[in-house]
Amino acid sequence: MMAEAALRDHDGPVLLVAGDVPGLDGRLAAAAVDDLAAGVAAVWAPTSDGSPFLVALPAFDTALLELLDAGFEAWAGAAVARGGGLGMLRSERRLTGAADARALAADPLAPEDLLRHMRHALPVRRAT
Repeated sequence: MMAEAALRDHDGPVLLVAGDVPGLDGRLAAAAVDDLAAGVAAVWAPTSDGSPFLVALPAFDTALLELLDAGFEAWAGAAVARGGGLGMLRSERRLTGAADARALAADPLAPEDLLRHMRHALPVRRAT
């Protein structure tokens, strides 16, 4: 696992994020860190398809990361079994194709600067 090699000597909280979620910002990362500081065992932030776009752990944990593909129930159960609760962040839309872009454009909370960039690639309009 590449993350294990990169974090081998890291001491402290670990946040792993997906790069295809335009709603991810510093506030979500801060909320995850706050949850960890409050003593939760792990934090999960789901995309609209249920897979995580952010996972936060108090320390690197290979076994928990290997369970990510097993689904939320298996992952959350293993995380909570380590002691502490589970932090949940708001769901965000994953942006992987044209249909996702059109759906994001219909979202009144979509960042206007992102919509400006998307308009250059395909016809998207904010819903009125």
